[in-house]
Amino acid sequence: MSEQSQTIEEFLRTVRASGLVVAASLEQAIEPWKDATGSVPGELLQVLIDKKILTQWQIDQLQKGKHKGFILGKYKLLRLLGAGGMSSVYLAEHLTLHQTVAIKVLPVKRVDQSSYLARFEREAQASARLNHPNIARAFDLDTSGSIHFIVMEHVDGIDLHLKVKHDGPLEVRDAADFIRQAALGLHYAHEEGLIHRDIKPANLILDKRGTVKILDLGLALAANDDDDASLTREHDEKVLGTADYLAPEQARDSHKADRRSDIYSLGCTLYYLLVGQAPFAKGTLAERIRAHMNQQPPNLLEIRPDVPAPIVELYFRMLEKHSDARQQSAQEIADALSAWLAATAGSKQRQPLNSAQRPLLRRSVTAEGGSGSMAPHRTTPLGPVVRSGPSSSSSSSVKPGGSHSQANAVGSDANLSSLSFTPPPSSAARSTQKRSSPAGQTSVKASGKGAGTAGSNAGVKNPSFNQKNYGLAQLSAHWKQLSHMQIGGLPLSFWAIVCIGLIAVAWLAAKVFLK
Repeated sequence: MSEQSQTIEEFLRTVRASGLVVAASLEQAIEPWKDATGSVPGELLQVLIDKKILTQWQIDQLQKGKHKGFILGKYKLLRLLGAGGMSSVYLAEHLTLHQTVAIKVLPVKRVDQSSYLARFEREAQASARLNHPNIARAFDLDTSGSIHFIVMEHVDGIDLHLKVKHDGPLEVRDAADFIRQAALGLHYAHEEGLIHRDIKPANLILDKRGTVKILDLGLALAANDDDDASLTREHDEKVLGTADYLAPEQARDSHKADRRSDIYSLGCTLYYLLVGQAPFAKGTLAERIRAHMNQQPPNLLEIRPDVPAPIVELYFRMLEKHSDARQQSAQEIADALSAWLAATAGSKQRQPLNSAQRPLLRRSVTAEGGSGSMAPHRTTPLGPVVRSGPSSSSSSSVKPGGSHSQANAVGSDANLSSLSFTPPPSSAARSTQKRSSPAGQTSVKASGKGAGTAGSNAGVKNPSFNQKNYGLAQLSAHWKQLSHMQIGGLPLSFWAIVCIGLIAVAWLAAKVFLK
């Protein structure tokens, strides 16, 4: 039945059958039109909305002749918040407590597919066990007839994907704070043994008080949980997550994802907040996935030259190709951003860098196409920023996409005085030892597992930079990189010897010819 052909009598009959309104309230509201005939007057519909008897969404559904599905258990659906292939989310109200909640409904067509139902139930269980200010909670899992639904905390706000679409790229401090909050929520989930596996701007919602909450634990995986294999393989799904924010190891096999995979996705989200698009947003789905696996991340400074060096360095490290080259916990990211926000509080926005001031980026990719590093070389008031990716001589016991227990073996000691990360030359050193401080700099441990600002950086000294030692370190780092480069599958040293031999032969030939 269409809206245009529905009469007032048919509309009121549908309203009464829906169970949405109290009969007395409805009769009082429609009193001026009790003898009306013909189509539904617009004034009547507006009165029903103004008196909060019906919502616009409810009226739209009722005018289509729909009167079922408005009541789910103890809740009344008010309007649709969003819909996708896996679920629909509604704003709802408790019938007696009048508490506003969000209700996620599994499509009826998915109920008979056991893997989807199991994943839906797992989301409810995962959300219910987490109690953190930066994670949206689930209160109940219930059914109404054949409809399965989750009752969740309603966050009155906007997700970060839509915020950037509406307002454009964010200010650096806002982006840093939002990522800091998300990192706190992620760290809590990781400590509880859950990996999100679908971190992206659309799954981070900003409420009206400025609090960021993580949504959608539908792809969450308990560490070392083999049950996920049967859920995904039943539908031949090897890759789970959103391609624009997918970690390389997760792209190869979603079951290899661990907490560091979430860190990679959070780094892609940071780029989106600052630029307005994902790092590898161009091309087909397959091309984007290959880019995550093989291409170096784009230079943030080429698009946002106002981003300070510590944030650029943080971004590059979060997007390292090998998971053991990234930060080993989300708490490390939260602490670093907290320290930077505290250190720059009240300061003016940094002026854009000119081309002469932009750091030179040093890139390296292993033959496997996995590990890579992109390091800004720049001396700032915070100290020099020196980066080095994992070398082929690494003997790390932490493999890409390693287990939860492997990730826990890495300490989160961090020098927060400058936020200028200086990891050891190899990922093995970082994954088995405490991070070394720059020469002459006092080492400071991050204070505890707390979910807030690292305040233990007072008294950290930042001595003058020794240019000679830095030059030697740079030469050593470049030589290590060159020694591991390969051309045509052979080491660079082999080709160097070949070139020297050819030059010698040419010289001898010329000498003989001239005689």
